Amino acid sequence: MNIVTVASEVVPFAKTGGLADIAGTLPRALAKLGSNVSIIMPYYGKIINAEKFGIRPTGKRVSVGLGDWKIESDILTCNIKPNISVYFISQPTFFDRNELYQTKDGDYPDNAERFTFFSKAAIETMLTLKLKPDVVHVHDWQTALIPLYLKTTYANDPFYKNIKTVLTIHNIGYQGLFPKEEFPKLGLDWNLFNIEGLEFYNKINFLKGGIVFSD
Repeated sequence: MNIVTVASEVVPFAKTGGLADIAGTLPRALAKLGSNVSIIMPYYGKIINAEKFGIRPTGKRVSVGLGDWKIESDILTCNIKPNISVYFISQPTFFDRNELYQTKDGDYPDNAERFTFFSKAAIETMLTLKLKPDVVHVHDWQTALIPLYLKTTYANDPFYKNIKTVLTIHNIGYQGLFPKEEFPKLGLDWNLFNIEGLEFYNKINFLKGGIVFSD
């Protein structure tokens, strides 16, 4: 089985909590069972042990639309086990920061943009690198839009046909709640901003999108 894990933090590269532990260790267990596993995560400014793991450019790039903004990103890579490849989305404007999600003063104000971009970039990376997974495993609100995009924006692209998605919720206290004014940046039809979709008390709820649209 070909599995792609997409997470905002992964041990041993970046960690704030238990999400990183699972995103880093579950792929190793799956690889031992014979699966081919690829991990996609952001390339943060504080990536741990970049030189030790031989993180290097792939020579490939992805381009992602974010509202009226077109953003390009380099794809970096390294291997941590024979059956596990790691791919990093390198976009300094969004990820070259001192912390992953927030500072002592609170969340980064552009977190909706950052992880909308990351979710789309991860999907584009699968196509660019021809990973073609059987299953995409996403984690928490930061990647919860991926199942939604695969069933809407990318639904008619034959490359993504028959890909199944699994969402793991590590901490339901963090749901990715943002003002509805951010919705146009997601590039989705307003019909999805309702009680059956992303709307949650007149806000956008990223995690709810993952719950509704994942398999």
